[in-house]
Amino acid sequence: MPRVHTSVSSAPLDPARIEAAAFDERCGAVASFHGIVRNHDGVLDVAGIDYSAHPNAAVVLREIAEQFANKAGVHVIEAWHRVGSLSVGEHAMVVAVGAEHRGQAFTTVEALVEEIKARLPIWKKQVLVDGSHSWSGLP
Repeated sequence: MPRVHTSVSSAPLDPARIEAAAFDERCGAVASFHGIVRNHDGVLDVAGIDYSAHPNAAVVLREIAEQFANKAGVHVIEAWHRVGSLSVGEHAMVVAVGAEHRGQAFTTVEALVEEIKARLPIWKKQVLVDGSHSWSGLP
């Protein structure tokens, strides 16, 4: 049975700890994704991002991750998303997958991240250096 651990947290994410949790004796590969707040969005200078979540976001994240746990060769899934005010350079999302082979780990991480971005009810208010802001991910 695959291990699945997910979290929607206001605490800073610890990528090393999350990746370490994806190790398993059955796995020959661990692949990960770090979503990090960058200092720009195209030509706009970004100061930070405020993430807010629907009260059901943690349940949805768990459901999404569990769907990917059924993929062949996948034994561990770690999927974490941060909420609150994040500065440039902070981790907004960390996903790690432990699988028998690298191809299984890489493809699962990519598909899982895309599904999280598409379905997780978390919205971001991008705060720009000039004091203005823009929203994305709103329903």
